[in-house]
This record gives sequence, structure tokens and C-alpha cells, in this order.
Amino acid sequence: MVQSGFDDHLLALGKRVIGLLVARGVPQADAEDAVGAAFERIYLLLPTLDVQNLDGWFYRVALNAYLDGLRHRRREELRDTAPEAPAAAPERFSALVAAAPPADRELLALKYYYGFSAVEIAAALNLPPETVKKRLQRARSRLRTTLEEDNHGS
Repeated sequence: MVQSGFDDHLLALGKRVIGLLVARGVPQADAEDAVGAAFERIYLLLPTLDVQNLDGWFYRVALNAYLDGLRHRRREELRDTAPEAPAAAPERFSALVAAAPPADRELLALKYYYGFSAVEIAAALNLPPETVKKRLQRARSRLRTTLEEDNHGS
């Protein structure tokens, strides 16, 4: 099988990027996986790829693939080691929300019952999105405080 100059360049580039990643402290197997992901990306994008600096782009794609994998593994580790938080019973939660001020109830219902984003809530209530985010955070904080007070009191 005859390889083109471009194929030779890509294979050499892959080896070089593996070396660069290992030099940055990335384990060899993870560096190889990241370069494999970069090769996959090139294969998928090759017909439309318009990159001025292929070597730099390839390195960045490989580094991002490694970082994405690292974040994914850390999330899984946290999920596996995190203790389960005791959830409030639905009736108890409903009672907490029902006792909240009307403005909090409205925001909480729009966000968590209807599933609207902060931007959609802002448009519906004619408020800036940042105001909605702040009010949602305050409403959640008040609910949390009330729940903690109930837990310590019972």
C-alpha cells in the first residue's frame, strides 16, 4: 500500500504530538487516545477542513480530547465517591415551595416544573436574564435554609 506525503505527515505529526503530550505529563496511553481522537476528527472534517496551521490545530484537538476525557473521568470519580444527599420527600418539597413567597414560587415553577431557561423566564417576565438568575439563586437559597431549619428542628 502506497501512502501519500500527506499521510506520512499525519503519521509523523501524531507521533510528535504524543511526545509533546507526554512531555506535558499526560500518561502515554491517554496521549495515544487523544491523538486517536484527533485523527478521527481530521477524518470526519477532511472534506471541509480549512486550517491554516494543521500541526497547531491537530495538537490543540488532541490536547482538548485529553482534557475532555480527564474531566469526564473526574466527574465519574466524584459521582462514585459522593455520598447520596437525602432528598426531601415530594410532599415535603411541595409544602416548602407552597410556603415560599409568590415571586419565588413563580420563578421556581417556571424553571423546574415547566423547564424554562433563565433567558426564557426573563422574556416571559420582561426582566433581564441576570436578574432572573439572581432571583432564582436567592429563591433556592431560601428553600435550602428552610429545609435545613426543618431538618434540625425534627
